[in-house]
Amino acid sequence: MHAAAPRRWQVLIGAHPNAPLVAGLPPAVRSAIRAAQELTPDRIIIAGADESFLRKWSFQLRVGGAPVLGDKIGTAALDASLPLLALEAHSFPDEGGLRDFSAACEAIADKSNARRILAGRPVAAVCFRPASLGAGTKPSAYVLSQALSEPAEEIEAGHFFDARGQAAEAAAETLYSRLVKDTDGYIARFDRALSLVITRSLLPFPVTPNHITTASLLLGLLGAWWLASPSEGTQFQGALLLWFCCLLDGCDGEVARLKHLSTPWGAAYDVAADHVAHLAIFVALPIGVARLHPGGDWVLPGLLIVTGFLACGFSVWWLVLRIPDGQRGPLAVTVERIASRDYVYLILILTAIGRLDWFLWAAAFGSHAFNVWLWRQPPDMISAPVTPSPTISERRVPRSESESS
Repeated sequence: MHAAAPRRWQVLIGAHPNAPLVAGLPPAVRSAIRAAQELTPDRIIIAGADESFLRKWSFQLRVGGAPVLGDKIGTAALDASLPLLALEAHSFPDEGGLRDFSAACEAIADKSNARRILAGRPVAAVCFRPASLGAGTKPSAYVLSQALSEPAEEIEAGHFFDARGQAAEAAAETLYSRLVKDTDGYIARFDRALSLVITRSLLPFPVTPNHITTASLLLGLLGAWWLASPSEGTQFQGALLLWFCCLLDGCDGEVARLKHLSTPWGAAYDVAADHVAHLAIFVALPIGVARLHPGGDWVLPGLLIVTGFLACGFSVWWLVLRIPDGQRGPLAVTVERIASRDYVYLILILTAIGRLDWFLWAAAFGSHAFNVWLWRQPPDMISAPVTPSPTISERRVPRSESESS
């Protein structure tokens, strides 16, 4: 028995000029991207979106996979044979919200239209026969209003965010709270609180994650240069700059996720920039110590710390990072935390008291000890065994709303 083909959709979204930005994006753009990712509709039309609006948000819409048109563009048209999903201008669906709502609508597809009520008003509606709206094939704010106000069965499935007034601020806070990752280092959670302050200040501006990555890389190289100075004061300033780079290193990912600007190229660029900055720091360390303490033999610890960094970088990538998230073992998160930038705090403290040489010796031998320990771990502690996908008969009920969001 063949599974039924997924339903084809068309989506009409409202855009209001006074709608507030929620974590850097208008609700209409968030709704369009969510619809594209969860329903893959034939067309997405934003009612009230002119060429200026579409041009301003075109990059986010393109990266999010949303084939959006404005209702004032000649090629925009509704298909009377496809069900219409209408989304109002002052709300947007949460992750999984449209998937759950549309799935619940399928149960009544032959009986009635459906709609989702939030804070006493319809925020989403499905009209299975758009021709009944009596507006031909021309999408408009009027058609959107008609679709939302049509008699329909109320469906509770699917989580939506209110984007009016203080509710918009509460929705943004929810999105911010989801930026904390399990793989954040032990001190990175403190960094995250500070980086979010910077991220919030950047969201209203046309700053891309790649801009932030580039700034972080350049400042990291400058910090490494200062760390190689023969002056304790300059070394401390370099450590402060490196700490600030740690914050920026979190900002690029936060902006990418909040503004739907994540791309494979951007992720690869971020990783490469991190590696270059890390290498520059570990090369600068023995140089700075040797210049601050002339006469000592710093060649051995210098070689050990650079080779230890390179060995650990390869080992962490080979054993952990190249493994998909769902296939990583119980030690994977711990390894990522140990290999994070938390060491910059040690550099900051030791440069403040003029004992950067302590870090050099500790990291020279500690990096190699960590590398040996990593390779001696049982394989199933780093990479979990892959379990086969369940058959159709083994699958249970769909995930709950809390699990999907």
